[in-house]
Amino acid sequence: MMNRFKKRVAVGLLIATGFLPFRVFAQDDNTQQPYRDLTHESRVFGHAKSYRLYLPQGYSTSGKRYPVIYFFHGWGGRHYMDDNAKLAYEKLKQLVDKYDLILVMWDGNIDGKEPRPYNIGNHNDVKFSVQMKDYFPELVSHIDQTYRTLTDRNHRGIIGFSMGGFMSLFLSGKYPDQVCAGVSIMGSPEFFVGSPENHTLYPIRYTFKNVQDVDFRIHTSDTDILYNLNEEVKYGAAWEGKPVESETFPGGHRVDNAGETVIFEKALKFVADSFKKPHKAPDRWSHFDLYPNFRLWGYSVESNKQQPGFIFLKNVDKKGFGGYTKQWLPDGPALAIGPLKVTTAPVYAPNKTYQVATYSVPTGKTVLSERKSDANGQLALEVDARGGEVGIFEKTDAPAWVCLDYKVNGKSRFLETGPANQLTLRLFNRGGEKAGSQPIRVVVSTFDKDIILKDSVVKVKPTAAEHALALPPLTISCAKQPMPHAEPSAVKFRVTVYAGDQVSKDELEIPVRYEVPVFNAVSVDDGKVIRDQANGKGNADGVVNPGEKVMLYAGKNRLRLYTEDPWVREEWADEMIPARWPDGFTQQSILQISPDCPDGHRIECLANYETKTFNPIERNVTWGKVTFTVRRK
Repeated sequence: MMNRFKKRVAVGLLIATGFLPFRVFAQDDNTQQPYRDLTHESRVFGHAKSYRLYLPQGYSTSGKRYPVIYFFHGWGGRHYMDDNAKLAYEKLKQLVDKYDLILVMWDGNIDGKEPRPYNIGNHNDVKFSVQMKDYFPELVSHIDQTYRTLTDRNHRGIIGFSMGGFMSLFLSGKYPDQVCAGVSIMGSPEFFVGSPENHTLYPIRYTFKNVQDVDFRIHTSDTDILYNLNEEVKYGAAWEGKPVESETFPGGHRVDNAGETVIFEKALKFVADSFKKPHKAPDRWSHFDLYPNFRLWGYSVESNKQQPGFIFLKNVDKKGFGGYTKQWLPDGPALAIGPLKVTTAPVYAPNKTYQVATYSVPTGKTVLSERKSDANGQLALEVDARGGEVGIFEKTDAPAWVCLDYKVNGKSRFLETGPANQLTLRLFNRGGEKAGSQPIRVVVSTFDKDIILKDSVVKVKPTAAEHALALPPLTISCAKQPMPHAEPSAVKFRVTVYAGDQVSKDELEIPVRYEVPVFNAVSVDDGKVIRDQANGKGNADGVVNPGEKVMLYAGKNRLRLYTEDPWVREEWADEMIPARWPDGFTQQSILQISPDCPDGHRIECLANYETKTFNPIERNVTWGKVTFTVRRK
């Protein structure tokens, strides 16, 4: 009886100190079964959540800590099954032993009554307040506290299949400071993410900035229903300059051949190899986030954002950051919200006064001030959510230049096809005045073969206290043709500034106004039903009037419209064109015509529409021009 009492006391002490799970598995060598199906209490879900756990051979006796890979299942799957994936669950234990790591299969199911996981998809699929971006760190915390894991980002990775492939890219981009590698296997390309009342389309092809510091691999199959959409995703990675390892396999939409682990091992080995490399925190980073408040790399952002859209922190480093918002990607207008409140990482000297230069895009003004860091070496700053730049420096610091904005031919944001584009850049100095009046050399380049820069180098001498600086124009020839699918179509320019021994790098993304034919048979939805429902708002007479909201159609196709007309404000609309699966959203425009627009005013737009093949899914984009006249009654 005494020995039994002592054992109970010992177990009680282990529970109190949090070491019980380690001891429990030390008593069981994990050799009798390949995996364990376990649960933990989830604060995010408000109930117990399940997961499947694979521990490597020797876990119970080694005493060492292990890296962890998390696997995310697809539609209809759970932590213990995924009929489409064809996973050989028992054989995965052999890979866990071979690569000496822990494998966790999470359960993305939100409600046991329906097969769709993750609370993502089309508008009506976003049904719950639960956010998987909150559950992932909770599960990671549970695993790290319960098992002997290596808890730094250098030893944590994600593999996902289908919808889980989307989640692997989304969460790797949401938490690049918590994972070092990820794999998307036949992943979905984009979904709405958020809450039922506030969700945003997250298009993977435009968000590779978020995973610049994460090793990534993409599996596709040329007979997979999502193959063409994943080609758009891979193009987006290349356009962003993000190296992504990829491989195409036979067999269609699955992880592996039934009963095999050959293809899954390639994914697992990629992540395991990443664990062997150092992954330091980036010196500079950029990030899109669809939530109003977030933390990354020691920085925190707070806002009053309560609508769909993105907060974009650009070129964040010790010299400062850019703060922007977009209603949609890639080129949506800014959100009408209050300032972004940014608290920096503790990268500054404690209790020290710094110079701060804050530029506001709407006002075009730079405000100079002084800010004192706190005892941790952090600064609390604000930037205009409609667009702004913040420079943090001491007066004796060297200059640090970033791109502020640009104009084409003195007025436009579009490159024209042809030889006569004059591109004028403006730079912003985030740094100090040391050698501030010294001439700088600006080199502009692009990897786009359809762009010729006739004058790619500009020299200019700024004044010592000048923070916003306009450069002499560059001459650009553009022979770019419209993209056939929904790949990124803007031209990406690299900008390098040489100031003495200081080198600053940035980039610009400039859309093209293509030379395309005019769309004929254009109809106006101003409350008039043209196809299945009215999306515009007006008197429904099919004529554009001041004050109306209009959607234009080419035949039965809703148009995405691009215009810089001052009497027009664009709103965003979306549509899921029917296909075998609901993947790949198409975007359209609703134009708000100013009530003060003069009678007879002609508005010209670049336009496109998308069509989609049923199986496999392929988005085909048709480009044209539209011209219409505003009539007052």
